[in-house]
Amino acid sequence: MAAHVNPYEAPHHGTLDFTRRGITLIPRPLAAHTRKVVNRFGLFQLVWPIAVAYWTDTFVLDFWALFIATNGLRVTPASFKRFPWTAVMCFVYPVAFVVSATTHDPWDIWNWIPSRLSPVLLMQLASATWAVYAIWCILRCYFSHQRIPDGGSPGTPPTSHP
Repeated sequence: MAAHVNPYEAPHHGTLDFTRRGITLIPRPLAAHTRKVVNRFGLFQLVWPIAVAYWTDTFVLDFWALFIATNGLRVTPASFKRFPWTAVMCFVYPVAFVVSATTHDPWDIWNWIPSRLSPVLLMQLASATWAVYAIWCILRCYFSHQRIPDGGSPGTPPTSHP
C-alpha cells in the first residue's frame, strides 16, 4: 500500500518549486505592473469620455473599458496561462483610433480638442497608445508562462545542474 502524500506539505528538499508540481507563476513584479497598467487603462478609458461630454455634447459610457479595468484587478502571478483575451479587448482602441482618424479629418484642429461634435482625436490617440502598452504588458506575462524551463517540454520538471 502506497504512503499517503499531502499535496499541501512543503517538500523536504529545501525550496518550493512550483514548476515541479505543474504550477507556473510569472514574477510578482511583472504581475503587479501589468495589473496597474491594465486596470488604470480601463479606468482612464471609462472616465475620459464622461469628462469631455460637456464640451462634445456626447455622453458615452464604455462598459468594455469597465471589463478591462475589472480584468486588470484580477491579474495575479498565476494569470495569463490561457489565451490573453484582455489583450484582444484592448486592441479595440487602437483600431477605433485608426477608424476615427480616417473618418474625420486629422488635419482639422477642432477634431483633436474637446469641442461640439468633435471626435476628440487627442484623447483617442492617448487611449490607443496606452492600449498598445497594456497589450505589450499582457503579452509579456502570457509568453513568460509559455517559456519552456531548461530546454524541457511544458509540464516536465526542469533539470537540475550541479
